[in-house]
Amino acid sequence: MKNGSVESMESLVEKRMACVLCARPGVVVAYESDFIKRREVFEAFARANPGGCVLVQLGWECETPESVGRLAAAAAAFREGTGGARLVTMCNSAAEMEALGKAGMETRWIHQNALMDERRFRPMGGGNRPFDAAYIARLTPFKRHGLVPAELAPRLLFLGAGVRASERGYADEMHAKYPAARWVEAFSGSKISCLLARAKCGLALSAVEGACFASAEYLLSGLPVVDTPSIGGRDVVMPDEYVRRVEPEPNAIAAGIAHWVAHRPDPWKVRAAFLAKAAPHREKYRQLMKELTGHDCRRPPHKLGLRTPHPGVACTLAIQAYLFAKGLAAR
Repeated sequence: MKNGSVESMESLVEKRMACVLCARPGVVVAYESDFIKRREVFEAFARANPGGCVLVQLGWECETPESVGRLAAAAAAFREGTGGARLVTMCNSAAEMEALGKAGMETRWIHQNALMDERRFRPMGGGNRPFDAAYIARLTPFKRHGLVPAELAPRLLFLGAGVRASERGYADEMHAKYPAARWVEAFSGSKISCLLARAKCGLALSAVEGACFASAEYLLSGLPVVDTPSIGGRDVVMPDEYVRRVEPEPNAIAAGIAHWVAHRPDPWKVRAAFLAKAAPHREKYRQLMKELTGHDCRRPPHKLGLRTPHPGVACTLAIQAYLFAKGLAAR
């Protein structure tokens, strides 16, 4: 129940909390957080679509006992509530594959960053890049903006730096530490490559998260990356030759940034190297969908049509509204 009304699969699709990838047999995908919170809706979909499947994509790490236990418990309840309907989790790391496999879940190693539509990102601009580093990250503590040395502030571009009311204190602290940095709170998806064309490298500084779409946005836009150790699998499809993996401390991060300032790679080679790393995961997704549906899905919806608005979202929603109207997908 939500706001006094029962949620349906159709309402989840409208909110981009789920995406119907195939009508017959019914195949639907959602992030693990939405699957866990709205499990009953997915159970109803599975019961109405025998022979179908629910795919789970990991928006956060699923390597630690707590996160594994939470998803495994929801998966067990789903199987009980549907009489054993198929549920497949697409993992971002080998550690997630192992942990969820031991918990009795069916998994595939299909990294979500490989499912991004590269046509939406490309290297842009010439040699004039006023910022040494860009960081696409909401102003939230787990993103660890404060690891960057304060003296680099005039050459830092913080993108997507929106603030939740509960995290205003952290945001105020970061604004005070980097007063000379350029802060961009929000921007359309079509502007990402244009904005990144002003920087020489991208930053990935969290210790724990999921696959981190931003890390792939950097690479597809031709930027090398400064990366710190993390769990969640974001480094799986990062090409080693265009990543400086450094310890999470200011001097090491400054050195990583300085390396890419001094050694600027060909942006099209950066992009090509990422696509080469993504290719095996794309192929595994195609094979999974062929197994589930009998058809070659070829190119999936950008980010599987979940959560993040994008230029094709209206088309994706229109297609799914048609499926619902024809009664091909369960309400």
